[in-house]
Amino acid sequence: MKMVIALKLVVDNKAIRKRMIDLDIKSIAELSRLSGVSKPKIHQYLKGNTPLATTYIRLCSFLELNPNNIILVEETNDKESGKNEQ
Repeated sequence: MKMVIALKLVVDNKAIRKRMIDLDIKSIAELSRLSGVSKPKIHQYLKGNTPLATTYIRLCSFLELNPNNIILVEETNDKESGKNEQ
């Protein structure tokens, strides 16, 4: 069994939530309406899904955040079992 380390890009959800507070945006629904980014997509970003360029840039632009500054790199460990090896 060998260990595979994978890197995943995720949005810093604390930065988005802080900016929502700064702009007096009280809900994801309000952020969605104002930014033009769907609620499901915003929820995906806040839950750690890797952002897609178009909607991510739109959201950052609306929040006046630099997209490069709120991307985090997370390390995930996946075990490769080798069950398919004969």
